[in-house]
Amino acid sequence: MPLLDTILGGNLGQVFKDVVSQFHLDPADKAKMQQTIDDNQTQIKLAQIALDAKAQDVLASEVESASANIRAEAASGDKYTSRARPSFLYIMEVILVANFLVFPLIGKAPIAFPDALFWLFGSCMLGYTGARTWEKISNPPQGK
Repeated sequence: MPLLDTILGGNLGQVFKDVVSQFHLDPADKAKMQQTIDDNQTQIKLAQIALDAKAQDVLASEVESASANIRAEAASGDKYTSRARPSFLYIMEVILVANFLVFPLIGKAPIAFPDALFWLFGSCMLGYTGARTWEKISNPPQGK
């Protein structure tokens, strides 16, 4: 669905036609109204194309910014930045194993974690493993 239609709430020209059709106009006035509606539909479509292009530019800019941040972290000499994501994943894995395997084995009830924590863990795990896989596919080792 085009972004402009979402903002304006659907097909604006059709809504205008439906409202105008409730009035009794002579055929000449109806023809003028129809011509105005058709002319404006073209302008709306052109505006939609321009808006879609701007949305694509913004998305490309966001992706480039995120990529630049990742490259800057990788190039920094700080070892924590290269270990932060894996450390979070390892800590989460220990928490999950303890909560759902160890606690039931020793007779304790598992701790109820908020759903947002699991969404965060899933997003990080998917993002980390996906990024590592993409890195390995796109940059094959040299000399092997």
